[in-house]
Amino acid sequence: MNYQYSDRATQLINNRLERFKKHEDNQTIIDHLSFSFALADLRHCKRAGVIGHTADTQTLFPKLPEINYEFNTEGLKEDEFLVALEEQKSKVNERMADFYIDTLKVFSRHVLGFDLSTPRDKGFHGYTNSMNLVTSEGTQVGFVGIGGQRNTVYFQISGEGCKHLWSHTTPFVLHHWLSKVLSISYLSRIDIARDCYDDVFNCKNAETNFFQRAFARKKGGPNPTMAPRHSFTVDGVYDVEMTTIGKRTSPVYWRIYNKKLEQGIQEPDLIWYRNEVELKKWTVDSLLDPDSTFAGICDFSQQMINSDGVHTSSSPRATTAATDLASRVKWVRRMCGKALSDIFEITEGDIQTLLGLLVPDKYITGKSLDIPNTYKQLLTEQLRSH
Repeated sequence: MNYQYSDRATQLINNRLERFKKHEDNQTIIDHLSFSFALADLRHCKRAGVIGHTADTQTLFPKLPEINYEFNTEGLKEDEFLVALEEQKSKVNERMADFYIDTLKVFSRHVLGFDLSTPRDKGFHGYTNSMNLVTSEGTQVGFVGIGGQRNTVYFQISGEGCKHLWSHTTPFVLHHWLSKVLSISYLSRIDIARDCYDDVFNCKNAETNFFQRAFARKKGGPNPTMAPRHSFTVDGVYDVEMTTIGKRTSPVYWRIYNKKLEQGIQEPDLIWYRNEVELKKWTVDSLLDPDSTFAGICDFSQQMINSDGVHTSSSPRATTAATDLASRVKWVRRMCGKALSDIFEITEGDIQTLLGLLVPDKYITGKSLDIPNTYKQLLTEQLRSH
């Protein structure tokens, strides 16, 4: 179906195509993006390759520093050894920190097209320090968090920042860097939007589609809830026209709103509605084809895209049992790994015997961990002597 757009609507469309000229066939826009990765994975950037150069000849990314400090502990007492060890660790950490920051700046500038401000010396979303993402014109368009419990980096790029991002690169190219170079499997958040200038996909249309179950995820599951969030002046004129589908904490959250009203545009001929979906913990592969990702979410989004949707999904939630097991195993490895290795060698690799020695009888509910009486007697005598 063809619609006659106003001059202003045509101008907006042309401006978007110009801004997204490197992938101008896209029917959607990515209006917010955030992702995180391990700080240590920045070492892979050098091997990503630069046109005309190999990983060995490229000079864009800094080389990983060679840590070859001599660490002579001969003749040191125990307390002196510990002090020397901490000093050595500090030297290594300082050099590696400089390398990571230098690489992060190059990644931000070369891959994303942004500069980084000086550290703000304050946290952000649980990270120990943060920096501003800045365009070449000096506009702040996002944040970068550094540190945290897992020593990671977190990028948050705003809607304005995404305009600059997609004028510098494409989702397809960014996917290569995030997925193949930095080993990112899931984006923290990605907002994909479809702008409509024909008064078809507006708030009323979304509410009608909701009751037709068009917002149900294609993979199944419960239907989301809807919340009209309109507000009016005393004269009955819209002050805000917006409908949301789903909960803000859910992996999929829809906002359908009057963009013209939000922007305060006073032009009677212009119609501008935005249908935007906020996807959390979503697969990084959604960057390969944002249109198909958008269309594949539900029947409502498929109606707006002239191509078949592809189902994508959020990160599966780890079960409590799996999380608890992982944390317990990590603790045992850190605190008891060497001792367990010694016991394993003494018992000649007998896993059942090793576990039988370590697990108290009161926690053994079956016979699978029973150990020979000889071991039990020896162990009992040794434990009594301590």
